[in-house]
Order: sequence, then structure tokens, then C-alpha cells
Amino acid sequence: MRLMLSLILFAALAPGACVQVFSEKILVRDLLEAVPVIAPLGAETLIGFAPVPGTQRIITGHELMLTARQNGLAIENAPDVCVERALHAITESEMRAALVEALNVPDAQVELLEFSSQPVPTGRLEFQRSTLSLPPPGAPETPVIWRGRLLYDGRHSAVVWAKVRILVERTVCVAAENIPAGALIHGRQIKAIKTRHSPFAGVSIDSPDEIIGKIARRSVREGQNFLPAMLEDPKDVAKGDVIQVRVIDGSATLSLDGIAQSSGNKGDTILVHNSVSGRNFRAVVEEKGKAVVHSGSGD
Repeated sequence: MRLMLSLILFAALAPGACVQVFSEKILVRDLLEAVPVIAPLGAETLIGFAPVPGTQRIITGHELMLTARQNGLAIENAPDVCVERALHAITESEMRAALVEALNVPDAQVELLEFSSQPVPTGRLEFQRSTLSLPPPGAPETPVIWRGRLLYDGRHSAVVWAKVRILVERTVCVAAENIPAGALIHGRQIKAIKTRHSPFAGVSIDSPDEIIGKIARRSVREGQNFLPAMLEDPKDVAKGDVIQVRVIDGSATLSLDGIAQSSGNKGDTILVHNSVSGRNFRAVVEEKGKAVVHSGSGD
């Protein structure tokens, strides 16, 4: 007899023998098939709360009879019932839809390579751009991990992830030759090409007009993408320029040509060489190609 009771109990608790519920609350309607005598309580009557996903709860017959009695229904010999949360595996279409929505880049090519396989309760997948890893510079096709979460029951969440390759096709400007730092960039040094790269790997420049006439802040290798941080506007006066200098002493003004020994923009003080006297002096840049010296400034 004891063996028989043990086998019956084991069968009741074995995987697959539990009643599956789809929310954190266990209602009468969830248990009707296992305990039909509680039907008069009404389908939405609360029996208790579901266990944590991945675990099981045994609602004893005593608990069921007590709940029934509290709601005005007398029943006898209610069975014990095993309850667990209904879980499912995330489908590829569910995961892809969540990623595309979070990415919000209409023409992006999203390749889903792997993703979370653990069973989860019914809920909503949520991803943020801030949790998307970026591929290494120069290797946009490297797969990356994007971490997110599954929101369920309004206030609970479970960690999920996806391994993805995300690319966009864009026209970008690259260097047609090696360009040294400090060089003025000309049109022949720029080439526009179509390429695939990460949509978040930096804002590449797509128009040569945004590059021509700029100065390279640092050296640019042949084939390297031009980025805004690589460029700067030319100085009003560049080192080596021949500039016009006004020397003002009261109401008298003297003009002379000098050779800039340093670079600067309007308002900057630069060093200028007077090739006639052989001396260097300081002057303030007025505008492109011009500077001024005021008598009494120490020069």
C-alpha cells in the first residue's frame, strides 16, 4: 500500500503532470480540469499565487477546501494539485522583431546568429541601443552580443541576449592616398565608395565638399574613412605664410610683409619674421593673411 501511494505521489509531481498557468495568479479557471468541483466559485476567483518560473508549487486539497469554504462553497476530498508557470522558448521571429524595433534603422541588415534558448514566461522582449556591443574599428562584420530583458507580470524581468551582425550600406569618403597630419586636403586625395559598416561605428563623411580645403588633424592612411574628428578648418594664418603686418604707433601706421612662424586664427598672437631686419616679433591676427602690432606692446 505504501509503495502504491508513493507511486501515485511521484506521478502527481513528475514533470508534465503540473497544471500550467500563464500569469502570477492562480485562478479557478486554471484548475477546473484538475478540480472540477470548484467551478461554482467562478472562473476568476483567486486561489493563490504561482511559483517562480522554473519551480513548482503544490496546492493541497486542504487549501482548496478552505478557499472554497471562505467563498461559501462546501466541498470534500479535493485533491492536491501541482502548479507551475507556463514557459516557452523564444522564437527567432520574436527575437528579430524586438531587435529591429530597438535598432530603429530602417535599412539595416540584421543577421541573427544565436540567441537565448532558456524557456521563459509569456512577456515582452526589450532591448536598448546602449546595451549593444560595437564591432572593433575596421572590422564591422564581426558578430557582437546584444543584451536585453524579457518583461513579465508587469514588474519582473529575465535576462536575454542575442548574437548579431548589423550592417548598413552607405556611400563614404576615403583617402585616395596617404595624407600627412597638418596637410591641406585636395579633391584628388578623396574617393567616394559604397561600403557596409556598423550604423554606430562613427559618422563617416559622405560628401567630398565637406573635406576639400580642410586640414588633416592627424595622418590619414590610404583607404581610411574620413571622420569629422580628423579634420579642422584652415587657420587664418598658417606657419610659412607671407602676411601683411600693420604696425600702429599712435596715428602713424607702417605696413610691411612678414613670414608667419606659427599659425593662428583671428585674435591669436603669432610669431612673425621680418626678413629685412632678420628679427622675429609678435603680432595679433586680424583676418586671413593679416596681422597687427601696436606700439608699446613690447615688440
